[in-house]
Amino acid sequence: MDPALETAIHAVLLALLVAVALIVARTRSILTAVMLSGIYSFLMASVFLVLDAVDVAFTEAAVGAGVATVLGLVALSLTSDTVEFTIPFHTFQ
Repeated sequence: MDPALETAIHAVLLALLVAVALIVARTRSILTAVMLSGIYSFLMASVFLVLDAVDVAFTEAAVGAGVATVLGLVALSLTSDTVEFTIPFHTFQ
């Protein structure tokens, strides 16, 4: 592969990684954060693939983008949408 093209691919992937990481850090929605973390893992798998680390890329894609995202979405589906606040009643004597 041409070294200039490889450098350009690295630069684009790095820029996308930084952008996704900043969006994950700034988002207020947990669902958005879980989905973007899956995208981040997929981008990291792409970086490993470009670096010719195919086994690491496959593992990152399977575990990072696959299993972790699914577990995050399942955990979100099991939680409630509303929060109930209770004020504890203390008796002061």
